[in-house]
Amino acid sequence: MFWRRWTWFVIGVLSASVLAGAVAAMVLRSGGAAPGERAEGSFVRAVDLSPLDRSAVWNEGRLKSFDAFATEMLSYISGRSRVFGQPTDFTYLDMVFRGERYAAAPVIYIKNKEMRGQLAAALESASAMTREEGEAFFKSGMISERQLSHPESEGLIRRWSMDMVRTAKHADAIMSARGLRRPEVLLDQLQMIPPPSGRSDHPWLSLGEMWQPGGMMRPADAEIPGLDAGLRAELRGSMESLSRSWRALDAAGVNSAVERLASVLSSVAPSVYPEPARMALQSYYFRAQNMTWVWLVYFVSLIFLVMSVAYRWEAARGLGMGFFAVAFVLHTVALGWRWYVAGRWPNSNMFEAVTTSVWLGTIAVLVLEYAARRTPMRNLFALGGAAASMCALMAAHYVPQLNASINNMMPVLHDLWLYIHTNVIIASYALIAMASVTAVLYLVHRMLGGTASYARVGGAASLIESATPGLSRRVGLSEVFDGATMVLMELSFVLLWAGIVMGAIWADHSWGRPWGWDPKEVFALNTFLVFLVLVHVRLKVRDKGLWTALLAIAGCGVMLFNWIVINFVISGLHSYA
Repeated sequence: MFWRRWTWFVIGVLSASVLAGAVAAMVLRSGGAAPGERAEGSFVRAVDLSPLDRSAVWNEGRLKSFDAFATEMLSYISGRSRVFGQPTDFTYLDMVFRGERYAAAPVIYIKNKEMRGQLAAALESASAMTREEGEAFFKSGMISERQLSHPESEGLIRRWSMDMVRTAKHADAIMSARGLRRPEVLLDQLQMIPPPSGRSDHPWLSLGEMWQPGGMMRPADAEIPGLDAGLRAELRGSMESLSRSWRALDAAGVNSAVERLASVLSSVAPSVYPEPARMALQSYYFRAQNMTWVWLVYFVSLIFLVMSVAYRWEAARGLGMGFFAVAFVLHTVALGWRWYVAGRWPNSNMFEAVTTSVWLGTIAVLVLEYAARRTPMRNLFALGGAAASMCALMAAHYVPQLNASINNMMPVLHDLWLYIHTNVIIASYALIAMASVTAVLYLVHRMLGGTASYARVGGAASLIESATPGLSRRVGLSEVFDGATMVLMELSFVLLWAGIVMGAIWADHSWGRPWGWDPKEVFALNTFLVFLVLVHVRLKVRDKGLWTALLAIAGCGVMLFNWIVINFVISGLHSYA
């Protein structure tokens, strides 16, 4: 039995490794130069921007690789859509050197569907958009600058900008996208020339200070203090060569100019220029889509773990735990990779909080699985961890609001108590989500005719009792599900309370008061109060297992409201978290 169990576990690990490798290869291939129908396919395929992708761009107080920066900037214009199916680094430079190509192309993304409908109807009535184009626009949200320049569009945007409650924010995004799309603006954003003084506290310079779209160079006498005349000439020559070759669709010339430009940029001030390896790792990280595709491996592990619980199938347990182990390793690689690239622990925005929280929760799950390996609760903790991690990484992969861009932390967040408070809170949130999974299993089991039994000695005590020889006894499935839910609830209850207290200490240290009735503070407390009610209700009600499951799910709902609505709808001091 021992060797059979480990054989299935090894098979699971190997299968998950093969799946992860295939998915990673697919993702990296999708990040390559796959041209769209309207793009000059051979030119897109032949252009090699990798030397420039590994070059640094100064943006919002930190250095980013060029392709990561291009992806972030184009997201403000086109959302997550790829214009003509082109790589984002190619599209960025194409908009700089051939901006006229995009004037009539649907490259500007409008998020609000109600606004899309109004705009499509107005343009169709003015014969500025066909019915087919209107339907395509309503579905994709993509519209051209030429259509937005129509008087009907301009009038609508002005009216939207005056509605401060419903549409002003979206109107501002449209106007920002239109301004950012201009070639000279995109070029000025490329602060790729390190400070000639070699001092890290001096500003980086824009390529727009050397050259402007349309071949117009800055006057030769407009010298940049401290920049060697020879390097200045090299930079101007590289940009002119790159522009000329790009407009002529000369891929070989473009590749040569890109390599020359990247070399000159790194030689301006070598003492402050980042290591090429660091920029390359940042570039690969974003090409790998932040490794959020690991949700697929968690999903496969979830399938096998559900089968192992439902059928008590040993082979399914081995496969499930194997896939779960590989998913956790890949998740750890993704987290460590982002930590290295960002230069800080990843927990300063919603994307990082969501992905880090389930990683912390999964560590707790692995410890619980080891403790429960010889008890009826085994598989349940991993099952909850797989479900929560899968949902979190799916959200990070598909939800546009979870912006994966790496930015600097706010100064107020540089505090030891913050790191402790934030990590403890988000770990408790992950465990709350995992507890809701076992609570759902309990309710499903009851609906299918399961008994109304429950873990009579609580969660942790049930686990200890089951794992201790001489104390273990035969228990029903309802009691097992309830016990697993209680283990996770007890752990999350303690962590949540500790996180709230640590947050109060940090707030007193940073803001001069321990509690300010900020919306996020209030709903974190509300989540804790739900579980406080759960503890007391469990002491009094007759059907303890049922009420525990219902309140565990309600607590998860309050937690999700706190994390989603409070962050994205209600503004407050914690809006960055």
